[in-house]
Amino acid sequence: MNKVYVILLCCLLSLVGCKRNMVPMPTEQVVKEREIITEEPPITNDEGTSQGIYFPITSLKEGLELAKATNKPIFIDCYTTWCGPCKIMKKYTFTDPSLGSFMNQNFICIAMDMEDDEGVLTAKRYGVQAYPTLLFLDKYGRVVNHQVGGIGAEDLLKKARQVVRN
Repeated sequence: MNKVYVILLCCLLSLVGCKRNMVPMPTEQVVKEREIITEEPPITNDEGTSQGIYFPITSLKEGLELAKATNKPIFIDCYTTWCGPCKIMKKYTFTDPSLGSFMNQNFICIAMDMEDDEGVLTAKRYGVQAYPTLLFLDKYGRVVNHQVGGIGAEDLLKKARQVVRN
């Protein structure tokens, strides 16, 4: 039941929206938060299967190259370190085993701090103005689906399956 409340809170907070004009955290904390998101290996259970989305890539350029080589679409988590709904999604949505298994198999997953150098350029390129924003891109970098605001694991999985089907 707690997960339902967390998802409802996430949705409510996403309606308010995290806007870019808020004061960012100091640079050292931004770097530490980014390292936590991008450099941790995927969490595994006793059977060794993934328990969440693994975000090994932080560069759109690298993601596009890998997407073309593997013929997979791209999933980008556009976050900021100060965004509450982003933190909720990182803790609850992205750690879902079913979602993680599907996303890790079918997408090139990128977590990108939109206040880093490349993140700022990516936000401008795709018109990202609120956080969290989740982008689904084809292997050429064209948006095929997106989500602005928090979303639960089950709904995100439905959206991801739709992207793969199309």
